[in-house]
Amino acid sequence: MLEKRKIQIDENVHNVNIYYERRSSSRISITKNGINIRVPRYLSKNEQESHIKEFLVWAAKKIREKPIEKNNKIYGHLDLLITHSKTYQIHIEVRNSIKNFTKIEGNIIYFKIASHYNFEKRQKHISKQLQKHLARNHHQDLLYLVKRLNSEHFSNELGKISWRYTRSRWGICKIDKKEIELSTKLLLAPKEILEYVIIHELAHLIKGNHSKRFWNIVKSIDPNYKQKIKWLNVNGDSLII
Repeated sequence: MLEKRKIQIDENVHNVNIYYERRSSSRISITKNGINIRVPRYLSKNEQESHIKEFLVWAAKKIREKPIEKNNKIYGHLDLLITHSKTYQIHIEVRNSIKNFTKIEGNIIYFKIASHYNFEKRQKHISKQLQKHLARNHHQDLLYLVKRLNSEHFSNELGKISWRYTRSRWGICKIDKKEIELSTKLLLAPKEILEYVIIHELAHLIKGNHSKRFWNIVKSIDPNYKQKIKWLNVNGDSLII
């Protein structure tokens, strides 16, 4: 369950996303999109609120020490976009039309954008279209990777496998439906990082929380998983589409 709040720190208002999850401990992360807090469902309301308040005090201190920088990707004509498996060149044409058009042909992503779009609106349009078209273009790659890793290490029953543009989570495992969603931002990460996140989510089909047993399952398949987590913590904010 997700609860959204806001907190004012000095003159700025920040989004707070509180996730109530099946987990053994509480966790906080600060990204350019806000403060993300994850607390165990089994705690009482008072205990949950106590953890949240402590985290918000800590977050306010950290943000004052180092303000969050908004890091929006800017796309230009003939720019390159490099995924773990392919390098694309972006072609942008601004034209006198009320309609926009996007397609991928080979290694080229074509954008035809209405001239009445200002710069900011144009960039938002490109970003959203890239999220959609890259997910579609790399869907078979994702199916192959998930099924290969599942066959080699798990033999789990699998439901739908898909990409999804997420702001704070690298992967989502819907245990009841046996579905797995991976963040399209992982297309910009090295392949071994993507594979780690897939292993992480496949392990959740066996153990739904982040208990010691869960991490032992992950470690048995990827002994260097802590290095992958560290890489995501250090480089995750730069994976922007």
